[in-house]
Amino acid sequence: MFTTRKTFFEATRMIDSYSTETNISGLLDDILKEEPEYKPFDELLIRRLHQQAIESPRAMRYYEGRRISIDSVNKFLLGYSENQDMVTIPMTSPDGKIFVGFVGRSVEGKEFKNTPKLPKAKILFNLHRARKYDTVYVVESSFDAIRLDQNGVAAVATLGANVSRIQTDLLTKHFNDVIVIADNDDAGKEMQKKILDRLGHRATIIGLPDRFKDIGDMQDSDIQQLTKRVSDPLLNYI
Repeated sequence: MFTTRKTFFEATRMIDSYSTETNISGLLDDILKEEPEYKPFDELLIRRLHQQAIESPRAMRYYEGRRISIDSVNKFLLGYSENQDMVTIPMTSPDGKIFVGFVGRSVEGKEFKNTPKLPKAKILFNLHRARKYDTVYVVESSFDAIRLDQNGVAAVATLGANVSRIQTDLLTKHFNDVIVIADNDDAGKEMQKKILDRLGHRATIIGLPDRFKDIGDMQDSDIQQLTKRVSDPLLNYI
């Protein structure tokens, strides 16, 4: 007996797509093809760092300065390491069932540290929530995705401008429409081009006004005005 990681409906659609002349062994090879492996990270540590953030005035001032609400701190289990003086952003597998690590960002300056073997190229931050929708906004930073989420927009983050094939495959798999808002720099332009080349008509590019480097520079009113430029914006995203 064998098992697959595909749902019953995914496997059924795959079977239906094959003609009766297709070799059954080739069909089974495709169904059983392994998806990227995601190793579970210490959930207790993530929750402990989250509790430290809630109890730390320094951490909460930082989140407030980034316009991240307390509701979002709790929703995304954002944390804080006092020893490293870093805020922490937990990452999950695409289905949201396990934590795979976290990204740390220094409170002072702009230093980043990831947990060992964090599979950045195999995940999209917040995918398990956003994938319930046909349309998604794609940004580089997890904080930018959170800011969009706070404004009623389903969003994911690529965790940098270097977008992998697995990440664009995840976008293709879960969304009909992909709206890209990259950072306002050369790396962001390359990111936009890469996603557009791979996703074609599914992708729409929205450029930021010159006065903003990224979503993090914007007030909520700016974000709302920006997303209204899309003909069919997402509403009431929870």
